[in-house]
Amino acid sequence: MKEDIAPLRGLGVNTTTAPWEGSEKKKPWDYKITAAIPALDTSETLEICIELLRLQTERPYILIIDTGSRGEQLEKMRKLQAPDVEIHFLQLNAVQHPSDFPAMAMDTAFALCRTEFIFATHADCFLRKRTFLSELLTMAKEISPVVGYEMSERAHSDWKGMVSHTATIYHMPTMDKIGFGWSLRRLCNMYNIRDYKPSPLRPNWPDTEILGNYILRYQKIKPHLIGHEANFSRQTDENIDHIRSYTSGKLYSPEYFKKAKEWFGDARNEALERIAAWRIEDYKKSLNGEHR
Repeated sequence: MKEDIAPLRGLGVNTTTAPWEGSEKKKPWDYKITAAIPALDTSETLEICIELLRLQTERPYILIIDTGSRGEQLEKMRKLQAPDVEIHFLQLNAVQHPSDFPAMAMDTAFALCRTEFIFATHADCFLRKRTFLSELLTMAKEISPVVGYEMSERAHSDWKGMVSHTATIYHMPTMDKIGFGWSLRRLCNMYNIRDYKPSPLRPNWPDTEILGNYILRYQKIKPHLIGHEANFSRQTDENIDHIRSYTSGKLYSPEYFKKAKEWFGDARNEALERIAAWRIEDYKKSLNGEHR
């Protein structure tokens, strides 16, 4: 862990030097957008995910919210901390529902966001288009304050039109004004459900994105959907390569993880090729005196 994280400490540090602003020259609020990624035991995907984000034409500040990695994975997560990357750790003794982990991570990320926009994504979602974040920013300014992929099919009846957090941008001033959130507890209290442990009578409800989508509907804000997703599959389009459920498969489903691991192998190789190509693009531009 860095020694000079905010607030700064030591000899000569006082309030006139704004120790709460840390020592990095470029501050989190100097970026146009923050990328938020819940994570758990998947440092192997995160390293690639981070590098693809760094090579975007609109480079984001990055928040990794780890929800319980241990041992070697925990140490690898710690080492990802950088001037443009913050790692935050939720060390929870227990939760009532597996979706509490990503929901709590996203509520944490929204609280930590210091930019006008936030990009919610997954550790197993690799960007394929260099201009993707730049294009999302334009759409969020011109079309809707929420732009992203539609939630994959659910057993509950009202999932259609709901936005997922696979690759979605949110305008934070708007989200603050409408009280947007992710908490499963808050969602269930709104509907007088005292026990929200997983139940076959309420499949996929509560779920990570449900509260936020209900709030958007109540406020008559329609997300602009740029694509659709399928369950238990690898989704590849012009924007993303999503190895869906890689993290949960690694945790809970050895048979599914075998398939997801094969997808990851292919996705990793393709992502490394993109990273190399994008770096060459930048190198050529630097030779010509151009800066991205």
